[in-house]
Amino acid sequence: MRHLVLLLVSLGAVGCALRPDDRAYAESRCAVTTGAGNACSIWNASLVELIARPEAFDAKRVRVIGFVNFEFEGNALYLHQVDWEQSIARNGVWIDPPAGFESDSGTANSRPNRQYVIVEAVFRAGLGGHFGMWSGTLTDITRLDAWNRIDPDTIRIRPIGAPPA
Repeated sequence: MRHLVLLLVSLGAVGCALRPDDRAYAESRCAVTTGAGNACSIWNASLVELIARPEAFDAKRVRVIGFVNFEFEGNALYLHQVDWEQSIARNGVWIDPPAGFESDSGTANSRPNRQYVIVEAVFRAGLGGHFGMWSGTLTDITRLDAWNRIDPDTIRIRPIGAPPA
C-alpha cells in the first residue's frame, strides 16, 4: 500500500511538471502577428482549450468555432448544437453580441444564429455571463460569420496531372 501511494504521488508530480506553462502554450497557438516585434494579435483556440485552460487565453483575441445561440439571457457559443439543446452551459462560453445586434428567442437579425460560426473576439476567463453559468466570456467581437462545412458529396478528386473539370 505504501508503494502504491508513493507511485501515485510520483506520477502526480511528473504530470504537473510536464504541463507546459500557459504563456508558452498560448504563444504556440498564435494565428496572426502584427507590428515590428511580430506580436501576436489573434490566437487560434478551440472551445475545449478555452474551457480547459482559460488562463492561457485570458484577455487575448481568439479565433474560435462553435455553435452559437443568441437569445434573451442565453447568448452563448457552445461546443456542439446538442450542448445548447440540452442546456449544458459549462460546455460553452457567454458571447456579448456585437454593437447594434438585436435578437430575441427567434432568429437573430441579419447575423448567424443557431448554427456553427467562426468568431474573433477577446476571451475573458473570469466572466461567466448571465449568473456566471458559462465557462468564460467572448467580448469585443470583430468577426462573426457562418461556418460552412465541406459537403463530402461535392468534393471531386482528380488524378494528379489531370486537367480541372
